[in-house]
Amino acid sequence: MKSVNNINIILTNEYFERGFQKLKDSGLNTFHFPMIKTKSVINEIKINLDLIDCIIFVSKNGVRYFFENENTKKYDLSNKYFVCIGKKTANKLIKMGYKPGYICGKNYSMEMSKELKINKVLESKKSLLVQGTLSNPMFYNSLSKFSKVKKEVFYQTIKTKKESKEIKMLTLKNKPYVVFSSPSAFEAFSSLYNPKDFHIISIGRTTSAAIEKNGFRPELTSKMQTYEGISESLLKFLKNYNYEIS
Repeated sequence: MKSVNNINIILTNEYFERGFQKLKDSGLNTFHFPMIKTKSVINEIKINLDLIDCIIFVSKNGVRYFFENENTKKYDLSNKYFVCIGKKTANKLIKMGYKPGYICGKNYSMEMSKELKINKVLESKKSLLVQGTLSNPMFYNSLSKFSKVKKEVFYQTIKTKKESKEIKMLTLKNKPYVVFSSPSAFEAFSSLYNPKDFHIISIGRTTSAAIEKNGFRPELTSKMQTYEGISESLLKFLKNYNYEIS
């Protein structure tokens, strides 16, 4: 069996998530170099939430920045119907003190759209889709075909523009693995480094499609679009190459 002591894993998401802890616990060297950061939008949001029945969240960041917004704080949201994509987003909403009315089982926005349509979740509701500056417009376009929905951008995603000497140094050793959890993280990374110098790991179909569109191919795409899921997938992947996983 081969040792994992020389395997370096670069994590590119904004925060170090607990779901990646299993990689460290298994003896892999993990390095956190965020390729994106988020913050509230500069422009003032003036949407009248009294006219909205349902609020749709597709990310934890969406939940966070929606409730942090000064316009949101003006309204009583106790009777609003909340729709969330996946358990992670739903748990973030619960931590904010609100109960999800509907949690979509799939962690892909287009699958979410189909699910909401089939189950008539948005029927007879005026809905608000909470988004970021780099959100894929396809989801909103799909929802608008069968529901009364508005969209509003509550946060902006900023790509890292400064090269890291540490990442460059890692490529001089064994070829590192780099984990991408969003297309924007890959875009930021590939503008600073040559992806060919890394083993590319992707957290889901959407991210993998963006990577392939740019001319590269992930060595592994996690079927489970969670940090725990990508950790499990990567450890299983390494086991198949005869690495000793504790």
